[in-house]
Amino acid sequence: MFCGHMFNGGSPAEKELAGRVEAALADQAITVGYGPLACGADILIAEALLARGGELQVVLPFREEDFIAESVLCGGEDWLPRFRACMDRAAGVHFATPSAYVGDDNQFAYNSRYAMGLAALRAQLDGCGTVQLAVVSDKIASLSTTGIAGTVADIRLWQDMGGQTVTVPAGPVPRQLVFPKHERIGSGTKRRIRSILFADYKGFSRLGERELPQFMDYVMGRIARVLNKHGDHVEFRNTWGDALYAIIDKPQRAAEIALELQERLADIPVDLAPSGDTAGMRIGVHYGPIWVGTDRITGNRIWYGSEVNRTARIEPVTPVGGVYCTDSFAAALLVSDCRSCRFTPVGKVQLAKAFGEVEIYRLENL
Repeated sequence: MFCGHMFNGGSPAEKELAGRVEAALADQAITVGYGPLACGADILIAEALLARGGELQVVLPFREEDFIAESVLCGGEDWLPRFRACMDRAAGVHFATPSAYVGDDNQFAYNSRYAMGLAALRAQLDGCGTVQLAVVSDKIASLSTTGIAGTVADIRLWQDMGGQTVTVPAGPVPRQLVFPKHERIGSGTKRRIRSILFADYKGFSRLGERELPQFMDYVMGRIARVLNKHGDHVEFRNTWGDALYAIIDKPQRAAEIALELQERLADIPVDLAPSGDTAGMRIGVHYGPIWVGTDRITGNRIWYGSEVNRTARIEPVTPVGGVYCTDSFAAALLVSDCRSCRFTPVGKVQLAKAFGEVEIYRLENL
């Protein structure tokens, strides 16, 4: 996983930095790299990786045109063709979210976690180790700098996970960056990175009037007890009919809740399984940045956004009794060092309502 400071291109110091990056890649025998393509260190590392025959996996925090405006052109127009060249030669391009940039550092922090998790997932698959390569400013003497996003935050997070970081001094590269201005979005609205859970009961629409009270007592009652057991970790919950929507603070906790729900609903009474149909819960979980604010109609707290919509399209394609999660959720579990469950790749799955194709994993207890 690579990261580093942005800087202006074309200086004599850049050529010397490129040599140090090439030496670090060779010394660590790096063959695959996951990271973004911001001007400066990111592109320099990507170019060096490709030059030595390595595999580049680009990980962008939001839609490409916004990333170019925010993180490529800020270092000068000369970076754009180099960005394009790297994109063209990349073995894969991953978007933490396909939505727009909203002026939120959480989007960059989320992308770093995603890239770290993807690197860890790949290392598991290939049976190899991981290392973080970071180009850092000579002015940084420690990791005491606060902030949720940026090179220092990325190094701190990787090392908190027990990972090895190889640092390359940036040297005297110029950093006269010019960022676009953004208007403030919303009033009293914040962004948070959270786990999202959606579930519904297949066969609910075929239940008769006499079965509905039993459904509310047996199925929804058990769901409520599971959620109550996890207390404040469940930051939001909502239901309508047979469906459940919940926001959970930590990925590991969300995985525990999802799997526990399926365990508690494993013995569905015959009366709640319509004749000729398979009845039971389908659960989808995801991890990403979400808006949180106040519902203008009810006055209640509300969590919303494109990542919520994405999760809602996962559970309809999940098998009854199963839990499906996105690659970003699986990546977040690895970053949080979860050891209570496992996930196996299902492959790319077309989501409901033509919501696009997503890499999906099946979540199970160990």
